[in-house]
Amino acid sequence: MQEALKEKGVRGNYCSWGNLHLTLAFIGEHYDLPAIRKAVSEVAFEPFGLSLGHLGSFPTKTGVIWCGVKDCGPATALATQLRERLTAHGVAFSVQGFVPHISLVQSPSAIITDIDVPEAEIRVERIFIMKSERINGELVYSEI
Repeated sequence: MQEALKEKGVRGNYCSWGNLHLTLAFIGEHYDLPAIRKAVSEVAFEPFGLSLGHLGSFPTKTGVIWCGVKDCGPATALATQLRERLTAHGVAFSVQGFVPHISLVQSPSAIITDIDVPEAEIRVERIFIMKSERINGELVYSEI
């Protein structure tokens, strides 16, 4: 999808392959890692498939083009359960509504969402606590 956007002339900050992810709850820079780990350990779910959906965009200040997911019920239930556990352990997070998506391009030169999305599915078997940091000018996501 990113290559198709580039072929259509969309410039911007493309998310690297290793940084593609689905955020269940955005916690930010100040956090209590033991409380987050406790909350995550209390989340129980049956593994499920996650299929790519359509492209969309967020009207942020600089814009984002993302790929949504089909049948997002299991992902939404997982996010809801995690957010409930985070709240129970006093962990603050962004309370924006959950829109299951994978960010593809930040600050795009144009918002184009009419490209073909390939049939693809991944199996969700566990959730990770991730952090983002700039290393040598590159945004890098890693599990903590």
